[in-house]
Amino acid sequence: MAERLWTTLPLSPVKNYDGERYDKLHRLNGESTTQRSPGTFDQVTKEDSEETPEADFLPLDELEDGEGGPETKPDPYQYDSIRAQEAFDEAVAAAQDGREEEAIQHYIRASKIAETAREWHLAAVACQRVGDFLSDPAPPYELDRALRMYRRAVAAYENCGLFAEGRELSYRLMSLKMRRAGELRLPLYHRAELFLQWATAGFGFQPFRVIGMALMTVTLYALVYYVTQGVHRPDYPGALPFLKCFYFSGITFATVGFGDFVPREELRLVALSEGFVGAFMIGYFVAVLATRLSRA
Repeated sequence: MAERLWTTLPLSPVKNYDGERYDKLHRLNGESTTQRSPGTFDQVTKEDSEETPEADFLPLDELEDGEGGPETKPDPYQYDSIRAQEAFDEAVAAAQDGREEEAIQHYIRASKIAETAREWHLAAVACQRVGDFLSDPAPPYELDRALRMYRRAVAAYENCGLFAEGRELSYRLMSLKMRRAGELRLPLYHRAELFLQWATAGFGFQPFRVIGMALMTVTLYALVYYVTQGVHRPDYPGALPFLKCFYFSGITFATVGFGDFVPREELRLVALSEGFVGAFMIGYFVAVLATRLSRA
């Protein structure tokens, strides 16, 4: 009954959308709809080597033919694995033939059976292709459901140990939420939070972006100190050069404070704010890096 519900979910008919229909079918099949410009060797190799995923628990051909050893009874998940693979192959064939509605239904059915059989890789790819299809503006368009399918795909990728694919899809999911926040009716504070997460740490997946933000912060504070000459040194009577202001900004940001340079009275609150920002960003970097390394 559950499987029937999955395979009979209504989809809006597609009429007078030949261009969008073509694009969506190729995106549904994991193909590009634009001409690819020559890329690097790694990019070309990766794109040219992509193959249709295969269920992990399918019976081995050698054992099936009786040449690799004695006959063994199939494990409890093997039948569902075969059905999931068949549904996925039917979806690919339907998408290639232009049968759009049939293809999406087969992908949904394949993802459901694959999750039951714990075929996480197959389930992840099927859910991701359904999400790609439903997030496209051409009908049928269901953004909320597309986001849910992306989340299922991320969980499935992580269940089979493909953390890199899961991170990439998670980043794509968060970017989609940020770009279409108005359509999702997200509160203003949530939109601001998404933007800050993207700008400072790539939604928590790019720790080196935190380092870039830290360097930019130190440089901006150094410019303030240099322009206002708000830093002095007792044994240095003249105006401080920019490098010395940058040095003071760096040790203030890192909350080291050697004491060789001190802020003037009017800029003490500015220096205090930089120390607070620095302590926060150092902790933020550690948290983002730990999250990144825990799913390497």
